[in-house]
Amino acid sequence: MRASPLILSLAIATGLAACQPAQQADSAAPDPVAAGNEAPPPAAAPTSDERVYAFQCGDLPVQATYRGQDSATVVVGGRTFVMASDTAASGAKFSDGQGNVFWTKGTTEGTLTLKGEPDRNCTGSGKEGEIAAAAASAAAPPEFRATGNEPGWLAQVSAGEKPVLRVETGYGEQKFEVVAPTQGKDGWSGKAADGTDIKVSFQRTVCHDDMSGQAFGATVMLTVGARQYHGCGDFAGAPALAERP
Repeated sequence: MRASPLILSLAIATGLAACQPAQQADSAAPDPVAAGNEAPPPAAAPTSDERVYAFQCGDLPVQATYRGQDSATVVVGGRTFVMASDTAASGAKFSDGQGNVFWTKGTTEGTLTLKGEPDRNCTGSGKEGEIAAAAASAAAPPEFRATGNEPGWLAQVSAGEKPVLRVETGYGEQKFEVVAPTQGKDGWSGKAADGTDIKVSFQRTVCHDDMSGQAFGATVMLTVGARQYHGCGDFAGAPALAERP
């Protein structure tokens, strides 16, 4: 039996019509590889888990920078301690394995232990990003500065509401810091963190450096414990004096 030409034509036309939507959909779909090359997904922005808090531990200003839960950098006056997390019943405890420990409960109280020194109770404002008093004063130019020779020494007092007296002797080998020293009409005095008595006294008489000949506006005596040092110094902003001829 032979099929009618009309029926064959209708069957072919119906089959072609059924194929066209699929072909159009395929041609309209984007190439995933090409699309990926044209518009890559944005990279995630890096995040930082670093937090900074200031404390006052007895006579010492302390600035603690916490990095997550694992480590902290603790600046005590002019000394810096890199510490790792330590086991604690409560709070956050960090130590350097050398006998120095910083243990806080929250951000407003804690305990500072320095090797060979009694424990110090700490208090903090709890404000993140606050700078410790000594760190803030260190950024300011010194109010008074004095130096001497043989052996070389340096003493300077920072400006501001909470001055800090910093002393170096033995060409910088020994360093001392007195927070909020007592100020008199002719100098400053106080105790360093290790208990050493420090005193800087001056007289407003012209002083010449015994090595460079440079003239200064004050003759200075530095006392560290039982030892005395002599040299020259001046206040910030004082006019420069002529060198010795």
